[in-house]
Formats: sequence, C-alpha cells, structure tokens
Amino acid sequence: MIKLENIHKQFGDTEVLKGIDIDIKQGEIIVIIGSSGTGKSTLLRCVNFLEQADKGTITIDDVKVDCQSHTKAEVLALRRKTGFVFQNYALFAHMTARQNIAEGLITVKGWKKTKRLKKHSKFSMTSV
Repeated sequence: MIKLENIHKQFGDTEVLKGIDIDIKQGEIIVIIGSSGTGKSTLLRCVNFLEQADKGTITIDDVKVDCQSHTKAEVLALRRKTGFVFQNYALFAHMTARQNIAEGLITVKGWKKTKRLKKHSKFSMTSV
C-alpha cells in the first residue's frame, strides 16, 4: 500500500507538486503520465526521499513519514520498502559490477563493505 497525502514541492518560485493525493492499494498498478517538466520524476523522487517534499506525508505499508519532520531512521525504513530504476542511470566507473550492485545494500541495509562482498555474495555475476 502506498499513500501520498497533500504532497507539495517547490523549486524557487515554481510550484511543481501542488497537494498531490494518491492511494494505491496492494495489487493495483498505476501509471503516472504527463508532459516533460510536469513533476512525474519529482513526485517519484519525493516518494523515496531522493528529493524532499516541502509538505505532506508518505505512507508505504506500515511506514508513515512526515515530509517536514522526520528522522533518518524513518526515511531508511521507507527506502527499504521501495525500489528505483532510473531511465538514465549512472554507474560508478571506479567500481566493479558487483560493487555497483552492492552499493545500495550499504546505504539501505547498513551492510559493511566486507560483509556485502564476501558473506552475502548470493548473486552470480555470470548472469549480470
């Protein structure tokens, strides 16, 4: 379940998101469409706190986060429930494929570098 309530985001004098309310039930599939520059990517970035909304609340399953007053732990809990695939992604050129994949585990799950690459190397690089 994903629920967005009264999400606002402004860049300078430009209001990009103006009181967005969305309630997505488990199993539902939605599509966010619009012209370039209408706030689609900004909205999705706000859901994961890659961009901080100016106002509103975001709830994913049992994790509810207020966009104006939240803790780092709340944001991490919310991020553990989301995933992101960017249209134009960037890999870290100085890292191997395995290191690029594992990098998110450090940020989201708090894995240590030795743990992420040795103990928890459950994925096969032959299929990546």
